[in-house]
Amino acid sequence: MIKVLMRKGYVTALAILGCLLLRVQESSGQAAILPRLQRDLAQQHDSAGYVSVLGKMGALYASINLDSSFYYARQVLEIAGRRHDLKGMADANNMLGWYYTAKTDYNVGIQYAYKALLLNAQLGDSAQMVRSLNIIYGCYKNSGHPVEANNYFYRAFHMANRLPPDKDSMAATMLVNYAWRFFDDSTKTDSVRLVLRRAGTILKKYPDSRAVFYVAAFEADLMVQAGKGKAAEERIYALADLARQKGMPYVAMDMYGRLYDFQRLGYFADSTRYQEQAYEVARQSASMELNLYWLGRLYDYYRHHRQPERVVYYGNEIMRLAAKDRYHNSLPQAAYIDFFLKEKKLAALSLSTRMQHQELEKELAAKKNRSLIVAGLLIIIFLLLALLTSRYLHYRRWKQQENALAFSYVQLARNNAALTENDVFKNRLISMLATDFRTPLHHIIAVADQLKTGTLTQPEVVSLLKQIGNASRKTLDAFNNILKWLKLQLSGFVYKPVTTELLPVIAEALQPLQAEIQDKQLVIVNRVGPRLTVIADPEILQLVNVQLLQVAVSTARPGTLLLISSYGEKGKSTVRFMADGGAATRKLLEELKDKEHNIFALGIIISRDFMQKMKGGLVVEEEAEGFLMMEYTI
Repeated sequence: MIKVLMRKGYVTALAILGCLLLRVQESSGQAAILPRLQRDLAQQHDSAGYVSVLGKMGALYASINLDSSFYYARQVLEIAGRRHDLKGMADANNMLGWYYTAKTDYNVGIQYAYKALLLNAQLGDSAQMVRSLNIIYGCYKNSGHPVEANNYFYRAFHMANRLPPDKDSMAATMLVNYAWRFFDDSTKTDSVRLVLRRAGTILKKYPDSRAVFYVAAFEADLMVQAGKGKAAEERIYALADLARQKGMPYVAMDMYGRLYDFQRLGYFADSTRYQEQAYEVARQSASMELNLYWLGRLYDYYRHHRQPERVVYYGNEIMRLAAKDRYHNSLPQAAYIDFFLKEKKLAALSLSTRMQHQELEKELAAKKNRSLIVAGLLIIIFLLLALLTSRYLHYRRWKQQENALAFSYVQLARNNAALTENDVFKNRLISMLATDFRTPLHHIIAVADQLKTGTLTQPEVVSLLKQIGNASRKTLDAFNNILKWLKLQLSGFVYKPVTTELLPVIAEALQPLQAEIQDKQLVIVNRVGPRLTVIADPEILQLVNVQLLQVAVSTARPGTLLLISSYGEKGKSTVRFMADGGAATRKLLEELKDKEHNIFALGIIISRDFMQKMKGGLVVEEEAEGFLMMEYTI
């Protein structure tokens, strides 16, 4: 009860109490309601009307005396159970859920409220479902289960917002609950103010509703925030006095507890005054939980202020209450725990009987339908076998067709790739033949024209003849490379490496270039080891060396060195050709990018392709200043 009704539990108290008292909100206070209900009870001649009046009295006593509320809830539950009155049973379970929640027996409270929720759902009564959801929410909140509490709170809040206008008092209660829940959340300040205004508008139709007091209490909080603490304190006292006059002791104690909460807003009210008045209300209500709460507050206060007489008095009161039975029977008929336990046993016995009856019915139905079930199963099995056989045969035909189609796709792709490759090769070869041989042939024709004039001296003629010979030899070598390359491309190259000594291959490649080497007075420095071997195709390796040496000799400046070296690394051998070409080196590298202006471009392309087919590589670049470096790795 402490957690429910004090500041930390304001939202729960209003949620549960407000819902329970919806039926009697139209009257003018508790004092006027109770005698009228007692007269109505005496005038009832049937059990339906008797249950209705008892329910209203139980709801009314929920805010006055818990034991009396419990007594009337028991009576309603007993009579409604005999009549199978779902509405009466739902209301009684809600009141019992509130009672056990107020006694801080939250697990028991949840059970009764959940029963009421199921009954109200069966009846389709959304307003009463909100009552049950609020009780469950309060139990989970105060027992330390925030996730479950949030689920039930939002479920009740959204359901209340969809209620029709004739049940807007429930919506007003949920709006105030929302304000309690998020009043301290600075991100929802505007939302809180809005729901309070909406609640105040609705509650004008219900001036005696408990929610009216709490809306006014929130207005007092806003006054404290605005620096009007004293005026807010007096307003709270006025609200508490009004609640006591209308027979609402629990609401009055909530108002006194509000004064203690002013401290977090920066205003400190006279704690002695409101604590003693709250204790007086709690004592009159005969609630042990509330008495202990306020007694403890007063005991701590007077002990702190060193007033031993008051400390002894309140200490004795605490001991007296602590020695009492928590479920004090003010009414002889109210055996609270026994009632709950007997009801649980009765419910268990009823459930067991229903289960046995259901099992018996199932057994009888099984005996009657066993033959039909067996026949049906046999038919289903036969149909399944037929279906599986048909599907299997269909799958086999489909798989065969799919394999045939896939094979045809593969063949088509291979043929298309071969045609594409041949087309690319044809275009590439035509381009190379059209461009790479134009320059040397023009040079031969130009030299021949000079010889026809007959005006040249013998040394000039000899020099021109040598140029014709060199150009013809280079062209012939290029043709040899192209023919070999064409042969490999058209027949399909299969690399069959053998161990080959490298030095004889290089020496043989130098033989056709001896005349040009002598003319340029080049010095050949061959540092390739005599025992160095590589794994390669000898014929292709020979063509690569001829082509690279031809480029090196043509590029080298007269009177310079042509260095041939080799080294091994990670199981591979590298052969390097270094020639000092000066400015011609950079020019050559630029022309190699454009096959139309240099005969050596095709040779380099073919040589690189040869090396790639032998799992190697070829690099042609400028090193240092004007030095042409060509090396292949195999």
